[in-house]
Amino acid sequence: MAALNERPGPGDLLTHAFELINARGIDYNTGTLDQHFREAAAIATVVLGKEVTARDIAMILACVKLLRSKASPETLDNYVDGMNYLAFAACFTGLVPLNLPVKAPAKLKAVSGEETGS
Repeated sequence: MAALNERPGPGDLLTHAFELINARGIDYNTGTLDQHFREAAAIATVVLGKEVTARDIAMILACVKLLRSKASPETLDNYVDGMNYLAFAACFTGLVPLNLPVKAPAKLKAVSGEETGS
C-alpha cells in the first residue's frame, strides 16, 4: 500500500483489505470465522426475538464501520474493515466461497523467480 503520508488509491485499499483477510485468516480460519458469525447470529436471534443470520451480523458490522468512518473520517481501518465485512456478507450469502488460509503460507515464487513472503 502507499506510504502512510501518501494518499492510497482505491486499488491500494482493496489490496490492503485482501492482505488483512489473508493475514487474519491464519488466526481466524474458515470454520472458526463462519462459526463466530453464526454464534453471534444465534445470540442476536434470542435477544431480538427474530431470526438473525451470519450475513445479517456481517452487514451490521459493516454499518458500524460506516458510522465510525463518519465520526473519524481520517481512520483508514474503518474503511478497510467495512470492505471486509461486506466481503464476509457476500460469502455468507453463498455468492463466493469463504476460503481463508488456515496456516502460514509458504514462500511463493514471483513471476521473476524471486522469493516473496517473510
